Amino acid sequence: MKNQWRVIVGILLILVVVLFAVANNMTVPINFGFTTIQSPLILVIIGSALLGALILLLVSTTAMFRQKKELKELRKSLTKYQTENDQVLKEQRESLEREFNNKQAELAAREKQLSNQETPLFEEAVLTRSTDETDEMKSFDSQA
Repeated sequence: MKNQWRVIVGILLILVVVLFAVANNMTVPINFGFTTIQSPLILVIIGSALLGALILLLVSTTAMFRQKKELKELRKSLTKYQTENDQVLKEQRESLEREFNNKQAELAAREKQLSNQETPLFEEAVLTRSTDETDEMKSFDSQA
């Protein structure tokens, strides 16, 4: 839609220039500084418009090439930064996974150590309880 408006405005400007040139068809002197020539005004107007369009085309083309070059460089640096970022994230993830696995191994070792310590305590508690129960039964039997 934006380009359609540009085309329409461009056609209207060309029409205005052509109408202006046709309305001014007398011969005029043109001074180039070192020489003077006589030419119809219509050719001067159309020539000036074409020269202006050519200058505009050259200026916009160089700007467009410069922008394309800059865009290419920016895309290249973006790809480089993304690659570096992915590498750093991968390294950090691996580091965190190693740390997590180490912590899990330490936790498992501590649980095993606690389990090994609890077993004798549990056996001792069971023996103490059964001894207390037999003592209570003996005292109960002796009372009866």
